[in-house]
Amino acid sequence: MTTGAGQQCSDEKERLVALIQELAALDGVSGHEQAVVARLVELFRPFAATVEVDSFGNLAAWLPSPVERPVLMVSAHSDEIGLVVKGIEPNGFLRVEKIGGVIDSLLPGRHVRVRGYRGVIGVRPGHLQSPEEQRAVPPLREIYVDLGFDSAEEVRALGIRLGDPIAYEEPVERLANPDRISGKALDNRVSCAVLVLLAERLAGAALRCRPVLVVTVQEEVGLRGAQMVAFRLSPDAAIVVDTVPAGGTPDTDFVRDLGIRIGGGPVLALASGMGGVRGHLAHPGMRDFLLRIAEERGIGVQLALFPRSTSDVAAVHLARGGIPSMVVNIARRYSHSPVETLDLNDVLATIDLLEAAVQTFDSTVSFDFLAGQGG
Repeated sequence: MTTGAGQQCSDEKERLVALIQELAALDGVSGHEQAVVARLVELFRPFAATVEVDSFGNLAAWLPSPVERPVLMVSAHSDEIGLVVKGIEPNGFLRVEKIGGVIDSLLPGRHVRVRGYRGVIGVRPGHLQSPEEQRAVPPLREIYVDLGFDSAEEVRALGIRLGDPIAYEEPVERLANPDRISGKALDNRVSCAVLVLLAERLAGAALRCRPVLVVTVQEEVGLRGAQMVAFRLSPDAAIVVDTVPAGGTPDTDFVRDLGIRIGGGPVLALASGMGGVRGHLAHPGMRDFLLRIAEERGIGVQLALFPRSTSDVAAVHLARGGIPSMVVNIARRYSHSPVETLDLNDVLATIDLLEAAVQTFDSTVSFDFLAGQGG
């Protein structure tokens, strides 16, 4: 790598970090993604022919192209897990309910935001806890948010009402290894940042497909936005970009539990949701297309199974008469926590793979099911 190329890579990495930090700092609990979507509209607009946002908040940025078909959709979801205000106690404490896969044990003692106002999730004084209490996870019914006020009237004066979303307050920051970052909502703001940088890279490119970059809503509560937008747009093929849990930590065996690691490159999920959860089995045409692109461009990828969960690809591939789809994942540690952790080099490699895929995709890509019977 030349000095100029190295500087360019360094500059793009810094741009990536800044963009992830900006997007993750916006609160977008499922059903309340307005701030995230509004900012993404601004970021896509300079590079898109048109930007549309439907009544539920799904964003579609159509990139300039000399052809109308085939349409290739590349998508990421905008929402994050969180809490919602369930009730306000007379003394001003908020009772809560979960939205998405919030982990109960990670709630006590956390900083949160409600309508932009800072608060904490309270903890019973350690001096009063019995040894059994110290080892137990308090049930959600006992969880409360303290905004620092002493009456419901003071809380309501801020405009806080039932149904308001509550998000973790945990900024995205670099770790001791500067190539690795940690914070809240990396699932899936990192993929939103990927789509923005992809749009920038594709500006002026000679394309043989019509790309539409899509940001979906309500993925964390049932892949709802993806189902809506895939039906409406009816693309010829789709690539879903998301994050995926990683193994290789002391508490997660790489072979027996999860054969995915951060720093190992983009993850191509061959299957998900095999245990009854709504999932997918990789479309052979899209799988082979992305594997070919990765090999030709020298991009190292990881092949993996994700048996106990899923992503928007599970909804996208079932839309209308079926859409050939594949998911490209970015590995992250500590999933659905306020300290999700990933490797920036994986993110840049994912952008490289997507850029090459969009530039290469055309009407010659085969989706003949029987053509893959020897694979």
